Amino acid sequence: MFYSKLTHREKITFKAHLIFTVFEGLVFGTSLLNEFVFLRSLKGTEFLVGLLFLLSMVVYITLIIFNEITRRISDKKKLIRITALVTRLPLLLFLIFPNAVNTSNADFLHFSFLAILFFYYLGTAITLPTINLLLKHNYRNNNFGKLYGYATTANKIAALLATMLFGFMLDYDYFAFKWVYPVIGILGVFGYFALSSIPFKSEVQLVKDKLLRSIKNSFKRMILILKTDKPFLHFQMAYFSYGIAFMITATVITFFLESYLSLSYSVISGYKTMAGIVTVLFLPMLGILMDKIDQRKFGSIMFGSMLLYVIGIMLTQFFSFKFIIADNEVYLMLIFAFVFMGIFNAAGALSWNVSSAYFSKDLNKVSDYQAVHITLTGVRSLFAPFGVIIYKLFDFTFTFAVSIVFLILALIILRFSQKHKYN
Repeated sequence: MFYSKLTHREKITFKAHLIFTVFEGLVFGTSLLNEFVFLRSLKGTEFLVGLLFLLSMVVYITLIIFNEITRRISDKKKLIRITALVTRLPLLLFLIFPNAVNTSNADFLHFSFLAILFFYYLGTAITLPTINLLLKHNYRNNNFGKLYGYATTANKIAALLATMLFGFMLDYDYFAFKWVYPVIGILGVFGYFALSSIPFKSEVQLVKDKLLRSIKNSFKRMILILKTDKPFLHFQMAYFSYGIAFMITATVITFFLESYLSLSYSVISGYKTMAGIVTVLFLPMLGILMDKIDQRKFGSIMFGSMLLYVIGIMLTQFFSFKFIIADNEVYLMLIFAFVFMGIFNAAGALSWNVSSAYFSKDLNKVSDYQAVHITLTGVRSLFAPFGVIIYKLFDFTFTFAVSIVFLILALIILRFSQKHKYN
């Protein structure tokens, strides 16, 4: 069994990381329906739903600041626990939400929903580089992808169960979220506290420069990494092209499922649960594969599966064959689409979170590589509003077609990079 072959440090780290990923899986699985809750339960506008998605991504722009702050904090345990309290406890505020939305409270509820979830989304931007640093510090290279894959599998199992259960609860009561979100807030705190128990001893000297100077130096280091590491540069170029495709379609797909197809909460969660099952099945295999192949080739699996996912969504308009299960309409093309969404999520959970660490030859530069990756995620999040604009000016088909073009471009960039040898 793989566990018996781990070192004592790896066992301690894996246990803590596993507990964290399970709790975060429950939190994440619930959050997958955030946009539908905002659109349907709170009667938010399509513009505000687009803003909600933008907030979930734009927080990553702040990583260049948080990366420097975290470098100055040697006590990673304290940092993670403070982050838990700041980003997860605000979810308790949903307890004071009313049981209905009307013209007198709609604006306040919409603003409050966006503000609370902004703090929730901020948690990932703060902790992701720290998580990778903790794992890279404690896992041997030949175990890194495999152990991350196992933990992420547990995360996705928890997520798909949470998504399915939350969907049924919302069908029964559109305002069930006001009780569910506080519960996952508490679970999120427990998860972060478990993560903080991972052993870590900083080998980096305390930073003496002023914060603004350090941020400037951090930006210079990020530019230097892109200039000197050509494979990583190409990897990020491909990710940027994929990111544009993702940003312009994520919210529009929500509109497509909610308004164009008029799917119920339980049906939407059913598709997402099916995708989650596929993710769980593929994660262990992809985790093992990740340690054995070039990360650019691994990225092609992620981008290619998203390409097929978007194609499946788009074709649902033209091949609308469906059948009835328990009074719910099930579209054949959506089954095809969400199967590939599951593969995309499995590959993405690994590639997006830890691929950057594979490019770094120096343990102390892992956070800088991840800073480049996540900061660029924040930059490309600015393209999110264009998806709604394209959809409003044209239609669903044209929006999906634009996304497909950028995904194909991402695959071409990775293929080009793999054909060239670099020192």
